Amino acid sequence: MNFLRTILTSFLLLCGINAASGQEVRLYAAVADSAGFVAVGNVFAHLDAEGSVVDTLQLDVPIVSLAGLEGWYYGIDTVGKEILMIHETGVIVARIEPPLKGRLRAVASDDKTIWAVTDAGEIIFSENGFMWSLFDFNKQYAGFYPAMDFRAVAAGGGSVMVAGLTPDGRPAAFTSTGGGTVWSERILTYTRQNRPFYLNEEPVGLAFDVIQDSFYMLCKDGTVFRMPSCSHCNSIERYPVDIIYARVPLGFNVLLLGSDGFRLLEKP
Repeated sequence: MNFLRTILTSFLLLCGINAASGQEVRLYAAVADSAGFVAVGNVFAHLDAEGSVVDTLQLDVPIVSLAGLEGWYYGIDTVGKEILMIHETGVIVARIEPPLKGRLRAVASDDKTIWAVTDAGEIIFSENGFMWSLFDFNKQYAGFYPAMDFRAVAAGGGSVMVAGLTPDGRPAAFTSTGGGTVWSERILTYTRQNRPFYLNEEPVGLAFDVIQDSFYMLCKDGTVFRMPSCSHCNSIERYPVDIIYARVPLGFNVLLLGSDGFRLLEKP
């Protein structure tokens, strides 16, 4: 794998591939790297630590979800049939099509595993990006949990979280600490002014923040729903944007990406 990376890096640097100038950049997902952020949308982009675009590469099909593991990136495009293996320059070097019933919606990674989910309730995971294991949530939990249309996944802190919609349109989230084969529901309640509420917004993404030791559900209506390890300590925050797509920590700073080109770097 390292040998392949070396060859590709040399070849692509010689090619000097760049995106067309003057295009509108729309970003839907990102991961942090040593120089700032790598982000995807209608382009593959490098951002500096302040969230400003440094360079871009035009994509034929927009990528809506991104994960990174061992120097490689893994993405899902709007078609949702393949896991895209992406070089650090943004060039897609492999397309892996697992045998799935549903459409791939999101991908994430922890220190050793790549996770992805489908709108048919499938959860898949891999340690190398080529060989994938499948857990059919809807089949395994039929009659116990509602059938899920998964929209998001995140991993960190020894746990994995998936989120999506139930058949009646209610948001729901589940966590696993058992390697993705045993799942328990995370209750999406929160308190405001001493009154209990249940989250109603449609989930679009998930993120994990190691410093805050919390998962974050990113939703429509500009909603960010924080879920710390204390299940009774959930909280909600809203931003002036229709959809929050991504929340990416870099140290103590956090990059937020949203609809209509929304991009915000929050600092403590």
